[in-house]
Amino acid sequence: MQKHRSFKNNIIYISLILLSIVIAIVVWSASKSYHASLAQERFDTAANEYVYKIQKHILKYERVLQSGVGFFHGSDSVTRKEWHDFVQALDLEHNYQGIEGLGFAKMIKPNEVEQVERQMREDGFESFSLKPTGKREQYSSILYLEPMHVRNIEAIGYDMFSEPTRRLAMQRARDTAKAIMSKKVTLVQEIDEDIQAGILIYLPLYKKGMKTETIQERRDALLGFVYAPFRMNTLLDSIAMGTSILNFKIYDSQNTSDASLLYKSSNASSHAPKYKAKKTVEINGRKWHIDFSSTESFHDSTDTFYPMLITSMGLLVHFSLLFIILMLIKSRHLLKVQANELLKLSQALEQSPNSIIITNIDGNIEYVNKVFYTTTGYTKDEIIGKNFHSLHSGTIRTKAYDDMWSSLKKGQIWHGEFVNLRKDGTEYIEGVKASPIFQPNGTVSHYVAIKEDITDKKRSEEHIYRLANFDPLTGLANRFQLEGHTEYAIRAAKRNHEKFSVIFLDLDHFKDINDNLGHDAGDALLIELSKRFKSILREVDTVSRLGGDEFVFILPNSNADGALRIAKKLLEIINTPHIYQGNELLVTASIGIAIYPIDGLDQQTLFKNADTAMYEAKNSGRNRYRFFSKKS
Repeated sequence: MQKHRSFKNNIIYISLILLSIVIAIVVWSASKSYHASLAQERFDTAANEYVYKIQKHILKYERVLQSGVGFFHGSDSVTRKEWHDFVQALDLEHNYQGIEGLGFAKMIKPNEVEQVERQMREDGFESFSLKPTGKREQYSSILYLEPMHVRNIEAIGYDMFSEPTRRLAMQRARDTAKAIMSKKVTLVQEIDEDIQAGILIYLPLYKKGMKTETIQERRDALLGFVYAPFRMNTLLDSIAMGTSILNFKIYDSQNTSDASLLYKSSNASSHAPKYKAKKTVEINGRKWHIDFSSTESFHDSTDTFYPMLITSMGLLVHFSLLFIILMLIKSRHLLKVQANELLKLSQALEQSPNSIIITNIDGNIEYVNKVFYTTTGYTKDEIIGKNFHSLHSGTIRTKAYDDMWSSLKKGQIWHGEFVNLRKDGTEYIEGVKASPIFQPNGTVSHYVAIKEDITDKKRSEEHIYRLANFDPLTGLANRFQLEGHTEYAIRAAKRNHEKFSVIFLDLDHFKDINDNLGHDAGDALLIELSKRFKSILREVDTVSRLGGDEFVFILPNSNADGALRIAKKLLEIINTPHIYQGNELLVTASIGIAIYPIDGLDQQTLFKNADTAMYEAKNSGRNRYRFFSKKS
């Protein structure tokens, strides 16, 4: 009989040990999976931030091209010296790093080739001739390209229209009137052994006074292109994409072969990445496909001992309880040992990396661990016995608390987020998982909540949102928000048969402030003017800074009278000086106005016409407004 009982006990012991091993494996696997998901989230966030950097910088280069087109439109003819001075004033090396140069390529008919070559030779290029040679139905030639360093001199006279890849991008830019990026090319400037993949961005330049509403009108009016060449390694290095946690490759097609590879951040290694992501970003008419992968540095920064720690803690708790049970089976005199093992369980809870709260069924707090005191600043006497609801900051709707208690009282697990208060009155955001504690008879005796401080994570998400939607200097809407608000205004006006106004505003002689007093003074003036702009607008109106000193206003449900009133107010508040460090900052503005649907039915047309009216105001003496007129 004794042998039978011993055999039976041994079976029980072995079964409990095997069960412990299974539980340890499950706990370890769940913890490891949780921390791997956190690492993946961090990896994806980093990849999205880098995609945003690329888009932001390419948009900056597009602005440079637009300024070049504007420079041509502001003069009857642009000489080589004037183009040199213009590009030198832009200071590409410091303000637009990564761009190889800013050039002008003219479209030439066959009967004009000889005249262009003769003019260029007279202009100082004694051996100038179009290249490559040969007869073609249509020619182009790079006439201006600054700065004139060795690489760019090599490109002067090159007929980009003669090469299929470049020609396709030029034709798309010509027909769409937009800045268009080419596919991967080898630049003419590649004259040494360090040959890099290259791209070009073209912005069409049309003859002044000619209509460009239709594709055929644009083709007839085309004078040439303001364009910029880029060497991809130089471009990406200038965007400061170097990182120790991510590797990435950029392709200009879905076929991720060497033929379409534009850039890779590192050389191949034996390291196998744990995390990967594929992103597609559309830039100036091209789709770039980016393959991100994690580095050893990223793995080192995300590897954590928590899965093993939690498993160890779980095993410690489990074996402690197992030991107590086994001792109780053997003898009641081991109750002292049981108490010691329960103490170990309590220590495990105390050392948990998350806050743990246990309440009775009325929500009154009976236990909190050390992390809770550290997080909230409360002492034991200040919190034990208080109701869980007393931590509520009032920011989260009462309904969230009602939902939690409703789920718990139904015997269900609940998880969500709360904004709670520390003892010093500061708010913090917590992710909460709460569940009922059941007794053997099935009744609920307590509730337990495991809470994690996610304030920093939420702030990071908010920061990324602001980067994507607002101008970092003034806090005004950026181009992305502006385009969304404009499309909404168009739909609303069309649906309600209303009008709305688009106002383009450009500060006059703003560059003088930057040059004379420094960019800090210019930034201070832009911030002050942005506050003034918002003070005279309605809540439904939108003001956006497109970059530099250019602003766009969208005034829903407003006609010409409403736009005129705002334009006059803008001129008035701009003419009020702003004092900065004892200096009186005073500028004026040129304003252009377009009215929907009179001056256009789509965003592109309205913006173009408002911009045209704005330049008309500048040409008329500045410090004034002009409504768009088809005679402009």
